[in-house]
Amino acid sequence: MDKKKKKVILILSAIVAAEIVCIVGICTRDSKAQLNPDVAVRWVDSQAVLYTIYRGHYAGIGPAINKLYELACAKNLTPIGPVYTGYLNNPLLVTDDHWLIEIRMPVPIEALELAGTLGEMTDVKLMPAMKVVTAVKPEGQLNPEPVIRCLYTLINQRGYRIAGGMWQSVLCNEDSEDYSKMRTEFMIPVL
Repeated sequence: MDKKKKKVILILSAIVAAEIVCIVGICTRDSKAQLNPDVAVRWVDSQAVLYTIYRGHYAGIGPAINKLYELACAKNLTPIGPVYTGYLNNPLLVTDDHWLIEIRMPVPIEALELAGTLGEMTDVKLMPAMKVVTAVKPEGQLNPEPVIRCLYTLINQRGYRIAGGMWQSVLCNEDSEDYSKMRTEFMIPVL
């Protein structure tokens, strides 16, 4: 068997293994908790978001999120949903001091009047309505990889096409510095 065929077989084997883990083994365990992600497909309405671009490792993102809240307060904007974060470049291909992370805070639609006035890396924009596939990483689980793998498996099984990068929102314990204590939702836009 030539090298190309072996490589294709290895890749297909990995995909099948990931699907088996998600379909049969949603009950696999990590070191602290049972994996049982809430996986769903839903529609997200259009929304105005106050956003900023953060550069650096995810662990240092807290002050940038706090500055976004301070800006919202200074502009009399009340956040109307959880903050979302997402990588704008691939963290596997660049060093962590060059990670680009967009932080989005849903705000009232009237905030769009401020568009273009908030600075070079911070602004307000309208996010379009979209269909998304979501999965929740439960509290007590440190490694989100199995949850993310389930997301991609569902996308492939349903025949969706990915329409944008993955986003994450902390649903509870956002003040904790221990990621395993946070309950987070991952979201991928699809067509």
